[in-house]
Amino acid sequence: MYYSSYPYSFYSRQQAFLPVHPAYIAMPSRTLQNGQSAYPPVDTRKFNNSAKRFKEVMNQANRFIDTLNGSNDFARRFMDAAQRSDQQEVERLVRSTGVTIKFTLNYTPSGIRIDFNNKDAQNLCCTMRMELSW
Repeated sequence: MYYSSYPYSFYSRQQAFLPVHPAYIAMPSRTLQNGQSAYPPVDTRKFNNSAKRFKEVMNQANRFIDTLNGSNDFARRFMDAAQRSDQQEVERLVRSTGVTIKFTLNYTPSGIRIDFNNKDAQNLCCTMRMELSW
């Protein structure tokens, strides 16, 4: 085996060199040549509406979590129904907590995922994914 007396190999001292053209711009300019913005004017109405609607999604998810934390019997029945793949009973139990918005359930032997959303025909607003292990 060959040992070099120099502590660094040739490859460890190499550095990547990427030439940059002087006219190259990494990020697009925010203004056009005529001084106007390249982006539309900011309108926060839809954003504020989404935040308001998402708050309702959070409230609904909190109802479910509060019931789950407050009742070991509920948690046991919920897990039992999910482990038996009794979809109707699991959905009924979620609804029994006061959840009125749409949700989808996926569960495995190691946990459950619930997607709460308040999408409607006009507004594809808000989804909140909750993943719990058991």
